[in-house]
Amino acid sequence: MRLLAALAIAATLVVAAPAAAQSGPGMSNPTTRSYGELSQLSPTHRYWEICRGDDAEAAVRACGRMIGSRVSLMHTATAHYFRSIALKSLGEDDRALRDLRRAYYTYVDLLRDEEDNAVARYGRGLSLIRMGHEAEGEAEIARATAVSDGRAAEFFDIRG
Repeated sequence: MRLLAALAIAATLVVAAPAAAQSGPGMSNPTTRSYGELSQLSPTHRYWEICRGDDAEAAVRACGRMIGSRVSLMHTATAHYFRSIALKSLGEDDRALRDLRRAYYTYVDLLRDEEDNAVARYGRGLSLIRMGHEAEGEAEIARATAVSDGRAAEFFDIRG
């Protein structure tokens, strides 16, 4: 009986350790709804920085890794957004438009769950503008900026 109990405890520790390592302090900052900053301790932080960078080919690869890692819906949507910009600069317009649409619809899903999410609203506005709906996109960005006191743009590394 003691052996069975020891095995059960050991199995619990083996299963719980990775989950605790991925969800503890320092992974996403802060633990409540945030503007999506990734801690430098996060294994995907490096990809996130490259995804938002200026090297289009590296950004496409890094954004793909961010999308595949599924850090959060917000990061997935934004990685699609940044990858669409990189693909567009590489002349891959069809792929860029597909990613832009994925970003837009993921932001829509986020807003359906959290209608006060200023970052998702800002991202939806940016996506709308890139898809040619400037007036609607600008209205979304203005609404997001007003609600977040301008902090929503920080997630996209846009200072304004």
